[in-house]
Amino acid sequence: MNLDSDDEHVQPPTTDSTSSLSDQAIAWFARLRSEDCSAEERRTFDSWRNRTPAHAAAYEEVVALWDDPVLQSAAKRAAGASIRMESRRPDGRRSPLRLTQSAIAAMIAGLVVLTGLQLDLPVRLLSDHSTSTGEQRVVQLSDRSSVTLNAQSAIDEAFDESIRRVRLLKGEAFFQVAHDQHKPFVVDGGVVTAHAVGTAFVVRQEPDGIRVTVAEGIVELAPLRPAWPAMRVTAGQQVSVTTDRAGTVREVDVKQTTAWLRGRLVVEDARLGDVIEELRRYHPGTIQVWDRSLNEIRVSGSYTLTDPMAVLLALADTLPVRMARVTDHIVVLF
Repeated sequence: MNLDSDDEHVQPPTTDSTSSLSDQAIAWFARLRSEDCSAEERRTFDSWRNRTPAHAAAYEEVVALWDDPVLQSAAKRAAGASIRMESRRPDGRRSPLRLTQSAIAAMIAGLVVLTGLQLDLPVRLLSDHSTSTGEQRVVQLSDRSSVTLNAQSAIDEAFDESIRRVRLLKGEAFFQVAHDQHKPFVVDGGVVTAHAVGTAFVVRQEPDGIRVTVAEGIVELAPLRPAWPAMRVTAGQQVSVTTDRAGTVREVDVKQTTAWLRGRLVVEDARLGDVIEELRRYHPGTIQVWDRSLNEIRVSGSYTLTDPMAVLLALADTLPVRMARVTDHIVVLF
């Protein structure tokens, strides 16, 4: 969202089928605080709010969130940080910017991402199999191998007479490979390929590469261009690799790192920011962190991924973190 423009606003929905009442209330809240909100729009809002007691209650809940003084302070700090980052010119000077109340309101509203769009549409069009927020799926491939897709993940299957190739387009997948000594099984992670025969392993996309965890057998990794020599990773080992660099192979607790297959998130001395990022795969809404220092808090525990809101409530109860929410859809940590 561009916070330096007075023209930025959320278009309020007008029908219940467009989104939940909570989403509609949030959109109206942000729109009404825009400087160019018209009298006609305000009359439309009055009609929407008075339609049922549930409409009025949904709007009052958003207003109550906005009126929380601690949350307002956190919102202004977060908005100010965004502006400072975006307002630097190439010559190092700052552009004069003005933070409007509607900009802060829009930050509180968040940018509610619809579940169906949380996996990019181009990825869906390219993939043979995909999952959405909070969804896991087991896919049986034509060679009797199986792939378990984590939430917000996608793969493309490309088998021919000489090779079994699967492209990981997004997210994370657990591969259980059927043995076939004549046709290698290759996972293309975009910048690195993983070769396996009769084994079980996890491939997870990272910002600049992939992370591979081997549960059974041996997996050979090779970059798509010769920047580092091919390496072998065996059962109980994990490594992160990019096009230009291969990380250090390390021993891991495979049961812990694959806990998501059993609907659990198990972490030990992990960054809270990484835990929140994982929960976003399962939360049907948006989770905002308005104090970046919170990301560095260390977290250990075992949590259920089927109820991300319960995990967030537990974290807020046990850590120096405050949480505000509009129903279970928009969550702000500060």
